[in-house]
Amino acid sequence: MNNKITLTAISFLANFIMAGFATQFGMLIEPIAEKFTANVNEVASIFSLLNGGALAGTIAAFFFIEKMGIKRITLISYSLVALSALALHLTSSLQVVMVAMTLIGFCGGIGLCIAGTIVVSVWQEKLQSTMLVVQDATFNIAGVIFPLITTYALTSSLSWSYSYLAVGLVALGTVIITLFTNFSICEQSSSTEEKQQSEWNLGIISGGIGLFLGMLALYTFLTWAPLFVKQKFDIPFEEAGNIITQYWSAALIGALISTVIVTRVKIHHFLVCIIALAMIITAAIVSTDNLNWIAYLTYGYGFACAALYNAFIAYGVSFVKKASSKNVSYILISGSAGAMFSPAISSFFERIIGLQTVMYVIPLLYAAIFVLLMVSSRMKPAMAQNSLSAS
Repeated sequence: MNNKITLTAISFLANFIMAGFATQFGMLIEPIAEKFTANVNEVASIFSLLNGGALAGTIAAFFFIEKMGIKRITLISYSLVALSALALHLTSSLQVVMVAMTLIGFCGGIGLCIAGTIVVSVWQEKLQSTMLVVQDATFNIAGVIFPLITTYALTSSLSWSYSYLAVGLVALGTVIITLFTNFSICEQSSSTEEKQQSEWNLGIISGGIGLFLGMLALYTFLTWAPLFVKQKFDIPFEEAGNIITQYWSAALIGALISTVIVTRVKIHHFLVCIIALAMIITAAIVSTDNLNWIAYLTYGYGFACAALYNAFIAYGVSFVKKASSKNVSYILISGSAGAMFSPAISSFFERIIGLQTVMYVIPLLYAAIFVLLMVSSRMKPAMAQNSLSAS
């Protein structure tokens, strides 16, 4: 049991580290632009490299985790993350930032697949879904801690890179824990799954599409919300950046509560409710003219979307009899693609149609996911009937 707990802790740290790099970039766009005398849109696009690297990492993990071994690839990945974080702190070149962010994203994407594979290997049935949702809680904890570090650094006239250096120290700690952990349970499970033929159907495919759209909406919000609030209400950027901390503070509480809810409610019903809430709340955020309401609405948005990422994993694999590592990787690839394309797409459209209109697209994306979930709810009974007939 102790080894299971250590392995699970490593899977949680993988989410914690990736969140440490991903959740702050909306707060760092302007400071980085000032540091390197660059355009805001250019800097926003750099964060696509982080998400693009994550997508490439999840694709690479799909093929190479079993060949290299989970322990070895974990050690290599997080050693590179720690070194890249140090490079971000020491560099005076924007090109080095671009390379380091890409490498961090690549290794972080591999880490997310490692995390999912560990949970699928170590835990089964209801505990598996619960642990996947708990992973989101660790992601949200990082979303509270590291933006606070960033806020402190920026208000204390420290470099923007100190918060990323802190994440690098966590990555170094993960390397140390991994060195003393036995991965035999995961390695055996992975070799067994490699021989199995993964099950694919419209239900699990819809899980990937839903997560893609969800990440597209979420990362558009996280990228542009501080600048949107600054421009609309004419307040300092540091004050507007509090919207990121507010989101992740509520997301932490929401993730903890979601962990309890998913043990009692079907994952499909859970997802329908949180997507409907996200659609309503984001529509209110982008349309309100009352600055006082922004904080309350952002807390509500964070609370609603707390377990979105891994809830879609649990939702997607619920359509198959036995989830394989390839099923998990497919959904992770879809989520990474949504996160990767979001800053680039939103930057492109921000230049053409303006920031206000881009923000209005967010609730429309949630509306599309809501329709997808309602359609997929009709798939499951039919699939169950077909499976029963085949038996």
